[in-house]
This record gives sequence, structure tokens and C-alpha cells, in this order.
Amino acid sequence: MKLADIGDWDTFGIRAGKHHKVGNWSYYDVLSSDNDGELSFRSIYHYGTLMGRLVLRTNGVLVFSPESAGWGSASDQQGMNKILANYGWRYRRNGGEARYERI
Repeated sequence: MKLADIGDWDTFGIRAGKHHKVGNWSYYDVLSSDNDGELSFRSIYHYGTLMGRLVLRTNGVLVFSPESAGWGSASDQQGMNKILANYGWRYRRNGGEARYERI
């Protein structure tokens, strides 16, 4: 599995209950259902820091929810941009500040 595959929900689907490692990155899938219509989500970690979640809503829409900008390292930026390539988000770290931006 490549790092970009973490964001490829359709190919790998949800594999709940275990941490899955991809180099220094990992993810954890959860199946759930709550009042907000959240069906399941994938938590994405880099060196143990929760970077964000990909949330699959009951209406079939997959959205990204940022949690942390991590350390603001180049590897944070490169990894998250690979994972988020198809979700309308970019991880930026110019100007001395790491942040997520909608594109």
C-alpha cells in the first residue's frame, strides 16, 4: 500500500478495528452511526499525531475533517497532500505556519 492509498476509500474500503501502517503513517477505521448521520471514519496519524479524519456520511459523501497540523514538517505536508489529493484540501506550511486550506 502506498501513502496515497490511505485516501482511496473506494479501492481499499473500510477495515475496522485495527491500526494499519504505511511507513511512519497509520490509520484506524471505525464503523459507527450517530445522530449527525456519520456512518464511518478513517483517522489518519503521522508519528502518532492525529492529523485528521476522512468521514463517510450516510448520504455517501466522503469529507475531510482536519484535527491537527502536526509538527508542520515537510513530511507532514507531503503525506497529507498525497492523502488529500481528491478531497479539496491542501496542507500548506508557507509563512512559518502549518495549516489546512480548502481549494
